[in-house]
Amino acid sequence: MNNRLVRLALAALVVAGSTLVGVAVAAPASAVPGLVFVSGVSALDSTSSKEALAVCPAGTRILGGGGYVNGGGRQVGFTRLQALGSSDRFAAGAAENGAYAGNWRVHAYGICGRAPAGLQYVSFQTASNSDSYKAATASCPAGKQLISVGARTLNGAGNVVIDDLRPNSALTSATVTGYEDEAGYAGSWSLWSYGVCANPLPGLQLVTATAAVNSADKVVGASCPAGKRLHGLGAEITGGVGQAIHAGVYPDAALTSAVDISLEDPTGIPGNWYTRAYAICAT
Repeated sequence: MNNRLVRLALAALVVAGSTLVGVAVAAPASAVPGLVFVSGVSALDSTSSKEALAVCPAGTRILGGGGYVNGGGRQVGFTRLQALGSSDRFAAGAAENGAYAGNWRVHAYGICGRAPAGLQYVSFQTASNSDSYKAATASCPAGKQLISVGARTLNGAGNVVIDDLRPNSALTSATVTGYEDEAGYAGSWSLWSYGVCANPLPGLQLVTATAAVNSADKVVGASCPAGKRLHGLGAEITGGVGQAIHAGVYPDAALTSAVDISLEDPTGIPGNWYTRAYAICAT
């Protein structure tokens, strides 16, 4: 990985440092009053799987969020990036792919705000079986639009990679894909897609940014236009087919950009691949 590129991305977006653990950062006024960035972090140790929770302030609801894996040596991937509507937290979970001797931790980042009109959390789960690839789509009810995307794998023992967390262009549905890695997984697993929906927000807009198509690790960010704030985000990997992992899918602290960091696994990818970051913005 181009370590300098990652350091610059993380420093500019001010999300991976311990100074933001467990704090809320207020953003300028937006379509959703009280919009804030919150964060949480897991323990730093060699446990094979762990989760972190970013908790919304009292009186606000969870709208979206993301996560970042600190450490892991290309052997730790996300198992969960989910807005928990029942408790107004954002959960980021990750697991080792095989044994990783070093310490690592996972950060969770949430976007919270006063409940927009028509707020609703939707989900869809695939069948649980041993298929090597799965796709799940959660759709908003008629008249509502998507403001956030989430995903979760159930089982997989670290051998299932969350590949896409993709809003559609009309912002009416969230599609998640998952692949078994090159080692495969003999057991059954399932995939969840999550969406956060609401009545259309003023100025609601999907912004995308695409990384270069090559065989290198990727950092890409999608920024909201001036005057708009980030309400949700997503990312996708194309051409990785289980051999590239998202190491970070997260909002910046100012809630103006969505960033994706993706890495090749330890054996690399023989061909070219690329990533895309999605920012769901509103005024």
